Amino acid sequence: MSTIDAGLRPILVGLARDHDPAVLSIPGMTIGPAELREPAADAVARWRSAGVRRVDLPDVVDLTVTGDDATAVDTVRRLVLVRELTSHGIAVDWRLRLPGVEADEWLPYSHLRAPVELLPAPGGEGDPVAQLDAWVKGFYFDKCTYRRGPGFVQVRDRRAGRLNLLTIDDPAYLAVLDQLLDGAAVTGVDLSIARDFGAEGLVTKIGELLVWLPHRLRRWPLPSMVI
Repeated sequence: MSTIDAGLRPILVGLARDHDPAVLSIPGMTIGPAELREPAADAVARWRSAGVRRVDLPDVVDLTVTGDDATAVDTVRRLVLVRELTSHGIAVDWRLRLPGVEADEWLPYSHLRAPVELLPAPGGEGDPVAQLDAWVKGFYFDKCTYRRGPGFVQVRDRRAGRLNLLTIDDPAYLAVLDQLLDGAAVTGVDLSIARDFGAEGLVTKIGELLVWLPHRLRRWPLPSMVI
């Protein structure tokens, strides 16, 4: 089942009209606080149409949570929001907590716009400053995206430094993909299919919830002849 439900508590965000934080002191550039209550894809599309170009997500996206309670659900919703903002090219200030900060723990998320702070769990090992610097320097828009065609979804994944091109056309796999876009409980999906997605690094597990990682490609970042 999807984690999106009308009864969920709102996610607080701050909205602004420009990517550049240096101009946000100009009157009218900051829109102010807002609450995310609807599916992130719908909210972000609406915000972009309204002129939003930067979003502040004050609460930490904490990937160390366990279970499938409201805290895990909120974490999934915040991560989905970052994914959708990245998809629309909207800047986002967010903070990410990982179980550790070794390269193999932050790389699955390196296609998302880099957070402003990378936090290890208490007692976690690694150098968060160095890993965040690598994330910032290595980020580019087309790093891990998907696009929809008639009866298929194509994933282009370069997080490992080379192109991994996947075409998903099995209706059962497409159905699970749709379940995971907003997050779903482990018990609510076909686990054999979810494991196949996981083996390719396309889903992540947060508590007892699974969520799809690639963001949707809405326009080619380069001319099609180059790609």
